Amino acid sequence: MRETAKIVIRTPGQESDGSFAYVRQGRSITVGRYTGGSELDLSVYNQMISKRHCRIHYDTQFQLWVEDLDSKNGTELNGQRLVPYERYPFAEGDSLTLVNGLIQLRIENDLEETREYRLSDLLGEGIRVHDHMQTVQIGEVEIPLSKKEFQLFKLLYSQLDHFVTREQIVSQVWPERSILESEPVGIDEINSLIYRTNRKLGIHFTIKSVYKKGVYMKSHVPDLTN
Repeated sequence: MRETAKIVIRTPGQESDGSFAYVRQGRSITVGRYTGGSELDLSVYNQMISKRHCRIHYDTQFQLWVEDLDSKNGTELNGQRLVPYERYPFAEGDSLTLVNGLIQLRIENDLEETREYRLSDLLGEGIRVHDHMQTVQIGEVEIPLSKKEFQLFKLLYSQLDHFVTREQIVSQVWPERSILESEPVGIDEINSLIYRTNRKLGIHFTIKSVYKKGVYMKSHVPDLTN
C-alpha cells in the first residue's frame, strides 16, 4: 500500500484543471474555494464551494476519511449528503462530490509523480526533490512546500540565475487558469507566492524580481555546481 494518496479535482464533462494534492498517512488536507490569501491544501475555483469545504484524512491503516466542514452547498459520498463534522470512510471507486455533483474529488494512482527521484540533470549534489511529498532536501534540511510553491521552485531552479517571465510562471504554476476563459492570475497573487516561497527556502535560495525583466533565483548552497 502507498504511504500517500493523490486527490484530484475533476469537473464532469470537462478535462482536468490540473489541481491535485497529496495526503500522507497520519495527515489531513483541507479542500475549499480559492480566495487568493488562504493556505488551503487543495483549492477549487468555483464560487459555490465554501472557503473551507471539506477535509480528507489518511489514517495509518491506509484508510481515507472525508469530513464536511459545514459547507454551504454540501459534500456527497456515493450520492448521500454528509452530516457536517462527521468522518466517513471512502476508497478508490467511491463517488465523492461537492455541490450536488458539480465537482468531483477522485483518488488516482500516479507512479511517475508518487516516486521519489533525483533530478541528476537539474539539481546539484546535495539537493534532492521528493516530488510526492513536495519537499526540497538540502543536506539534512528538508523544506516542505505547497503544490504551487513546489512548482515555482522547480521552474526557477531549471533557469537558475536566469530570468523567468511572469507569463512563464502563470503557465507552469497556474495551468488551470492560463486559458482565456479563466480568471486571470494577478500580480499580487504572483508576488504573494514568491514571498511565501522565499521565506520557506530561507538561507538556501533567494528569489528576486526585477522590474520589466522578470523573476530569477540564486542559490546559496555551498559547492552546488562543483
